[in-house]
Amino acid sequence: MTKDDLEPLSPEDALDWYLEHRRDDLRTATRRKHRSALGTFVDWTGSVGIDDMNDVGGRQLMEFKTWRKTESDLTSVSLNGNLAILQRFLRFCENVDAVAEGVVDRVPLPNVPPEEEVNEWVPADEAVEGIRSYFRQFEYASRRQVMFELIAEVGLRLGAVRAIDIEDFDREEMTIRLWHRPEGAETHGTPLKNGRDGERIINISEQLHGFIVDYIDHNRAGTTDQYGREPLFTTSSGRPSTATIRRDFYKMTRPCVYSGECPHGRELSDCEATKNRNAADCPGRFSTHPLRKWAIMNQLDAGVPKELLSDRVDVSVPVLDKHYDQRTEERKSRRRREALEETMEEYVVADGGQQVDTE
Repeated sequence: MTKDDLEPLSPEDALDWYLEHRRDDLRTATRRKHRSALGTFVDWTGSVGIDDMNDVGGRQLMEFKTWRKTESDLTSVSLNGNLAILQRFLRFCENVDAVAEGVVDRVPLPNVPPEEEVNEWVPADEAVEGIRSYFRQFEYASRRQVMFELIAEVGLRLGAVRAIDIEDFDREEMTIRLWHRPEGAETHGTPLKNGRDGERIINISEQLHGFIVDYIDHNRAGTTDQYGREPLFTTSSGRPSTATIRRDFYKMTRPCVYSGECPHGRELSDCEATKNRNAADCPGRFSTHPLRKWAIMNQLDAGVPKELLSDRVDVSVPVLDKHYDQRTEERKSRRRREALEETMEEYVVADGGQQVDTE
């Protein structure tokens, strides 16, 4: 289809049409992500005088990419993700005769350096154990202490933790059942990342079971969410938002909170990040995803088979290998030797440091 065959459509209307078209197949968080990325594109079209999607072509897309790269601090990975969303939007525009055929293939996706493709940062063992020790002593069985323990032990996503209802916790079996409850239905509103494929039963340790029981019996606010459901983790007004949970983690994970010291050379009396409202400004704080990565690596070190762990944390083995198993080769080698020593006699080392002669 040539430009002469196109139907006029403003960028603003195109975005509204697209979001309405994707309403049923985009989860709320994904829809917000698309609205944000595409809203930036629509704002840019207004700033450069483009008021009709018919006028968007390869040159304009290259100009937008250059502007987006220079006017923001996006990494190549994030920029790539934003432009991939723009591709999907332009494909929709092509289907409704708003852009010329082939424009979608002219979106200039950046080359992502291998070192940027995987975010390798994971909190140190000492940090995780320090936080655990501090909050077990000073906030035992609080909502945020138990949430931290749950993610650190199992490696659940933030959305999965938030989605748990009190009825999903089985005291007798020491399990938690994760259900996909998509938004839109009267009693729903907490979707899992991978939909029904993410539904599963999680086994938990006796210690974590005890934390949850004590939290329910002594500290849980007896409230319901907007759908009348009873969340496991509650605030005074119902189920906590993802933003609330992230803020809690930022507050908890500041080194000055659990260790009383600053590893970044700041004077605590002068540091604005010591104030709870500025916790996100602390360079040492972290949220739920780095802790999830730490939990997965910790379970791998403990000898949990990848096939079993894949089901437990709801991620494929290839993705687990690429994005979550960031142990050094030396660390992996030590774990392999421990596994061999546990299962094969010829790998058992005698007290004197020599391998045992099994012949």
